[in-house]
Amino acid sequence: MILTGKKILVTGGASGIGLGLTEKFLEMGNRVIICGRREALLREVGKRLPEVVTYTCDLKVPVERRNLAAWLSEEHPDLNVLVNNAGIQQRMSVEDRDFFEKAREEMVINSEAPLHLISLLLNMESLDTIINITSGLSFAPLG
Repeated sequence: MILTGKKILVTGGASGIGLGLTEKFLEMGNRVIICGRREALLREVGKRLPEVVTYTCDLKVPVERRNLAAWLSEEHPDLNVLVNNAGIQQRMSVEDRDFFEKAREEMVINSEAPLHLISLLLNMESLDTIINITSGLSFAPLG
């Protein structure tokens, strides 16, 4: 797989592994778009890496995923690579009062959102690579 000279979307690209990928993709000569729910963090990355395009959205929310896809189709129809990196892992126990809501939020962000985003972007003719990043912790919950 050649990842140079591409236009790449990294979800959750403003921190952690996503930020590391963003920086590496830039070094490799790519144009990079990042999205995430924390606008201040996206702004900070944009100031430090002005060549990065940022888009604020919460992938937990289906309409925000649809809005992201529409924006990409309109503003970046030459997108080549989707990196589904956004994810969460919460400390919780089945005995927690809000266990189900926390577990549901993890499932939506870690599973539903990437699958939905893939389905929304598959019609983009230029999209030729999808990379999904996940954690083994999702299969071995704590407590």
